[in-house]
Amino acid sequence: LFLEGVYDSYENYDYLEYIGIWLITIVMTTYGMAAALIAGVISALSTYAFQSITYLNPIRGSMSAATLRSSAWSRSNKVNVILDDDGIGRRKIFVIQLQGHLFFGNVAQLTDSVKTLLSEKRGTGEEPWIVIMDFSLILGIDSSAAQAVTKLKTTLHKSFGIGICIFVTGSDKGFPCEYALSQELSAPAVSSEGNQDVNETTSLLQGVYDKMSTNKSGYTALFHGTGPKSHVFGSLDSALIFAEDALVARYNPDILHDELGEMTFDSFNEGDTGISLTEEREVALQLFVRLCPGGDLNEAQELFSHFNREVYLKNDVLWSQGSSSDCMKLLVHGSLISLLENEAGTSEYVKRGNMIGESGMVQQAHRISTVKCVSDEAILYSLSQSSWEKVLKERPKLARLVYMMVIRYLSHRVQHVSNRIFETQCLPI
Repeated sequence: LFLEGVYDSYENYDYLEYIGIWLITIVMTTYGMAAALIAGVISALSTYAFQSITYLNPIRGSMSAATLRSSAWSRSNKVNVILDDDGIGRRKIFVIQLQGHLFFGNVAQLTDSVKTLLSEKRGTGEEPWIVIMDFSLILGIDSSAAQAVTKLKTTLHKSFGIGICIFVTGSDKGFPCEYALSQELSAPAVSSEGNQDVNETTSLLQGVYDKMSTNKSGYTALFHGTGPKSHVFGSLDSALIFAEDALVARYNPDILHDELGEMTFDSFNEGDTGISLTEEREVALQLFVRLCPGGDLNEAQELFSHFNREVYLKNDVLWSQGSSSDCMKLLVHGSLISLLENEAGTSEYVKRGNMIGESGMVQQAHRISTVKCVSDEAILYSLSQSSWEKVLKERPKLARLVYMMVIRYLSHRVQHVSNRIFETQCLPI
């Protein structure tokens, strides 16, 4: 009994609950079962009172993802049309943000509130298809609350017809609890016959997305019952990217497959020399056109003709923080990292298809970060300061495209989903 109650339960309860177990064990050993029952009641009431006084309303707020933007902002026009559509786009994503501590005293309030929020949307035409529950501001979860969240996942699927549930831990370390919540939430669904649906796309954390992104049938499985219906991500940004991709795949998997095919650049695999420079530049041009909001294709092609190809190797520094801004670059292949020096490890990865350095070049400001190559090789196309000044003087209409890129990028930063986690003045107006 001691091994089962004290030793085996060590990792299943938080510290406050575990102290209560030890209290009951000591009292039972010293004074007997009757006294242990009284100690158990006192322990439970004390735990409830402490957590009730200390912890906030578990729901900070809820919203559709209509005004939220992920870091996947350089999408094709076809994808953007789908995501901006009120009937099939981001409005079908419902984000619920949690806060404080989750414990047995307020988890019932959490589940009832979530059910109420979704019930209010029935019959309004705004029923969500994807629900994202963000635990980024959760400080702790006790075992009873963790198990209740697992049951809530099942309720969302069965009672409210939610196609995909996404849970955000807010940390690479997982949920702030001893209970194996990540594994429970990422487990494949159980069929009516009691057998688990086995699918190659079933995995934990972002590995789910990585596998699906390489296989069109993986996305199709999401909508026909053979794929996982619940996913766990470390950040709200990653969760929103996956949700956006799932919406596009739900409407037309071919569009998303083509999008991912272009962005993964299968022909750029390491050691592959089969692609010509002409084909590479054509891919780069397609990425560049995506970054030109409302621009004419011919104008985008003319502006891109001023870009020159550059190749960097691993650990090469593209520029250092504080240096002069003398170019803007489009990343076509590879991976970069932007680092803020003299800060607590502040960094951001630069993904393929993104433009860097345009704001500094336009403003003639010093670089505010150091950019390094972190892949074995990186291929970029660069517009130099001299070429920019020539375009600005001779073809101001083309220069307008660069200005629009800067405005669009700053707008994206303001609307990025990370700005909505904490209190912020960065609101879309």
